[in-house]
Amino acid sequence: MVNIMKMDIYRLFKSTSYKVMMILIVIFNFIDAPVGWALIKLTKRMGSKDVTDWPSTVKLSSLVANPVGWLTGIFILMSVVWFSYADLGHGYIKNIAGQLPKKGQTVMSKFFAVEIHNLILMIIAVIANVLGYLPFSKIDFTSGMARAAESFFLKYLLFMAISVIVLFFSTGLKSKNAATVIAILMGSKLLSLSYMLVNLGLQKIPFKFMKDFDISKYMPDSLIGDTNPPLVRSLIVSACFIVILLNLTVSIFNKKDIT
Repeated sequence: MVNIMKMDIYRLFKSTSYKVMMILIVIFNFIDAPVGWALIKLTKRMGSKDVTDWPSTVKLSSLVANPVGWLTGIFILMSVVWFSYADLGHGYIKNIAGQLPKKGQTVMSKFFAVEIHNLILMIIAVIANVLGYLPFSKIDFTSGMARAAESFFLKYLLFMAISVIVLFFSTGLKSKNAATVIAILMGSKLLSLSYMLVNLGLQKIPFKFMKDFDISKYMPDSLIGDTNPPLVRSLIVSACFIVILLNLTVSIFNKKDIT
């Protein structure tokens, strides 16, 4: 099992798609501040008086607490799709799985590699964002860092929960197309509309507690959009999605023929 994990980590770092997504994440997070600064300057030159001034000081804590914007989220999840499906798509999973007592161990190995994958890309996104702000604002490196670290950790767990959903489709169901759709929808938080429709349906159920039920409060892609995700709920939601879907993916993968 350890050797399989080492192989997946090696495969991850050698993956072209991973390197491409890392470059895109660096670029788009780095230019976030310059583009915002330029738009404010341009708007003011055009005579608008309603534009707020560019902040002279930016808290590092605010950047650490919000490491995953919608575009970064899509890039990370698309990288998860390509990495998790690569061995299935190229067929060499058959040789690997045949050497293990249970094929599902390859799923656990992928999950471990995705943990490292997500953490690295989220940290890189924060670093690139900070570097982009340096020419335009003073960075406050002190205040609010404890709460920011907590928020970063919770969003990392929530992002792992979303990644397990992607793994379920890409590896468990062996559907790259479905995994891609899920990655785009959850990474961009476009499922919020469907949650509203589900809520409307649930409110039709003749139970009093259903009247105020909001499914978006229990979905990882919604929680990750909060500036400060609720601690207990985020931990429970992350744990439930990871444990249930990871075990389901392993179970399905063990029963399927590897081709």
